Amino acid sequence: MHVQANRQGGRANQTLRPVTIKQIREAKQPHPDADWQIDGVDVSHIHYIGSVHNMATTATNVMYEIGDGTGYIETRQWLDSEADEQGKTAGIAQDKYVSVIGTLKKFNDKLHVSAQQIRPVDNSDEVYNHLLKALAVSLSYRNPTANGAPAGAGGVASANDYAAPGAAGGNASEYADLPPLERKIMEIIAAVDDDDGVHVSTVSRQCGGSGEEVMSAIENLMAEGRLFSTIDDLAA
Repeated sequence: MHVQANRQGGRANQTLRPVTIKQIREAKQPHPDADWQIDGVDVSHIHYIGSVHNMATTATNVMYEIGDGTGYIETRQWLDSEADEQGKTAGIAQDKYVSVIGTLKKFNDKLHVSAQQIRPVDNSDEVYNHLLKALAVSLSYRNPTANGAPAGAGGVASANDYAAPGAAGGNASEYADLPPLERKIMEIIAAVDDDDGVHVSTVSRQCGGSGEEVMSAIENLMAEGRLFSTIDDLAA
């Protein structure tokens, strides 16, 4: 997966929203070509954490049934090769928690998630932290002017409100409000002038942190609208 610093304008809607599975199940799609909506707000990519209840592998994809205490959702991750399967399913097992980034799909009137990235979650704090994030974001959209929460046109929070003006060539002062690791990630990515962005392995190597720490920081930055993914069906 490649990531790129978010720019003001048309790509702001490519943010990653933390959600619960109940919110996924209640998502609406006004018509087949429209974006999915949660709390009346368009969503392109979602992030959720849950435990694997069932999993089945075919030649083309791995199907997981994932639950988080609020519901269950079928989650599919597509495979390119046998080696791809080994890499994508490493560390994932039944009854273990996983973190999922993906997009909502409907096929034969059945809702599922097409996953771009699934990784194991070993720290229970990450599970609780995610639930709090999902709740906070949902409340900010439902009550956009409460407690200084961001509000967009018509009183509904827009993705633009979460996206800082990060452009290629930006300087460190733009990211002074971020924790050290997230700030370093933003500086690395913003320094690259490439529409394909930077592969997460490159970011991890330059940061010098563990892959899990870097991926968690990237997910936080995507949830805030500072980063978006540019490859594997996540392109803006």
